[in-house]
Amino acid sequence: MEPRELIVDLVPQLTRNASVVDIQERPEEFRVTIAGTTGIVARCDVAREDVEEALRDDRVRARLADALKRAADRTVAEVGDGRG
Repeated sequence: MEPRELIVDLVPQLTRNASVVDIQERPEEFRVTIAGTTGIVARCDVAREDVEEALRDDRVRARLADALKRAADRTVAEVGDGRG
């Protein structure tokens, strides 16, 4: 799996209804743009080194997932379950 694929696959697993709409690759980082159901777009910069290491190390993958989830959660409206 490539680093970009990892990011694209992780986001909807972490936050339902969120998806990656753009990834800008820079020498030191990936700038990830995430959209969801609210019309809000969130950007998250993640170190290239961390993304590449996340492909091999579950602990680093968990840290990467935390950063992406924080951004993705800002893009999705919470829907109540109807229990007042």
